[in-house]
Amino acid sequence: MNKTTRDLIFIAFYVAMAVVLDIVSAMIPFLQMPQGGSINLAVIPVFVASYHLGWKKGVVTGLLWWLVGFLMGGNNWFVDPMQYALDYLIPAVICGLAAILPRIGKISNVYSGVVVMMILKFASHVLSGVYYWPPEGAAQGSIGAWTYSLGYNFYYNLATLIVAILVVPVLIQRLSKLRKGFEGLK
Repeated sequence: MNKTTRDLIFIAFYVAMAVVLDIVSAMIPFLQMPQGGSINLAVIPVFVASYHLGWKKGVVTGLLWWLVGFLMGGNNWFVDPMQYALDYLIPAVICGLAAILPRIGKISNVYSGVVVMMILKFASHVLSGVYYWPPEGAAQGSIGAWTYSLGYNFYYNLATLIVAILVVPVLIQRLSKLRKGFEGLK
């Protein structure tokens, strides 16, 4: 089997895993926030894809995860194209970019990539909250909207970061022992 075919199979596998984890996560009430957002287990296969196949194919994996989710009826809170991008499209792409970060001293880029990309994902959700989902009685872009959005998005993104930082390195370590050629691993 040539490399292109193998990579397409892996991308399909990672996208399928992300979609399944999205569906399973939606069925677990304590993972859901009351007004949207959740502890997102689906980022795990996208992060692993980024380290396994490289950041470019990681981005493709993130985009396909978003597209399949959209086609299956998920990702459906739409107010404005920019809001939609900030809530769904940009976070999916950001997770696929994880392998782009370098190793920091003796710290693997797995840790730096997951942490930095989760911070960027959090920032995308905060911006959406500030400009498209301000709390009742607060104007878009106001201090009240910033305070509310930072607080609301912090907890579920922090929980997602904790899960990802615990699970992704273990998966990568185990998978890299089985198969050589983790392109994004530094």
